[in-house]
This record gives sequence, C-alpha cells and structure tokens, in this order.
Amino acid sequence: MATGGLEERERRLLRRGVDLFNDGHYWHAHEAWEEAWTPDRWGSDRGFWKGLIQIAAGCLHCSRHNVRGARSKWMGGAGYLRPYLPRHHGVELEPLVSRVYELLNAIESGSWPSPDQLPRIAAGDSSGPSPSPGTAESGGRRPPR
Repeated sequence: MATGGLEERERRLLRRGVDLFNDGHYWHAHEAWEEAWTPDRWGSDRGFWKGLIQIAAGCLHCSRHNVRGARSKWMGGAGYLRPYLPRHHGVELEPLVSRVYELLNAIESGSWPSPDQLPRIAAGDSSGPSPSPGTAESGGRRPPR
C-alpha cells in the first residue's frame, strides 16, 4: 500500500484498519482509523479519515440491521471521501464509494445486504500522487434519494 505523506504510525494504523475492515471487524477498524486521525484532527486528511470511519460505522449499523444508522453513516462517509477519489494514500476509494452507493440504493428498494455483500477496501500501490482534496472529480455519481 503506497501511503506517502503519512507518518509511520498513521501508515501502520491505516493498514491495520483496512485489514480489520476487510475481515468484518468494523468497530475495530473504526478505532484504528480514529487513533490515526486524532493527533491531527484539522489536517488536510481530515475528510479521508472521517470518511473511512463513517463507512465502517455504516457497515456496523448494517450488520445490526439498523437501516437509519447505516444510511446516515454511509451517506456521510461517502460524502467525506468524494474529494479524495479515486485513491488516497494507496486506498482505492472509487470502488468503495461506488459500492456504498449501490448498497444505499438496495436498502432504499427494500433489499437488505448480507454480510458478504458489504464493501471491502482495495489497497495497493498508487501509480501517481493522490489527488488533492477538493480537486478530484466525483465521476458524476450522485447519492440516492
């Protein structure tokens, strides 16, 4: 995972959070990312950390069949991550945000996702620098209504 621009501690916590998230341990992923974010709550990566944290919280709500909580956290998390698309610190955000929107649409149409349908985070080396927040294109995606 290419995590340029992060301190070693943040890199370690980001990787740990991704692994925990992908194993379905959403609360623990949230905690790892919050620990990484806490020392610099107002830095340029604020939305990145908040987005990951909220998407993990949305997955936790979904696993508990809490429609309102899942919807709220997924919408907020996707919104925070959109400026960082398509990838940031080696985390592939485009497929994550796309999957969240698909799940939101499914929930709105009355279909409840099974645990194996929840998003996973792809992380790998990025071929170039991460886009600056606020300058990345959103790909024209709109959240469901």
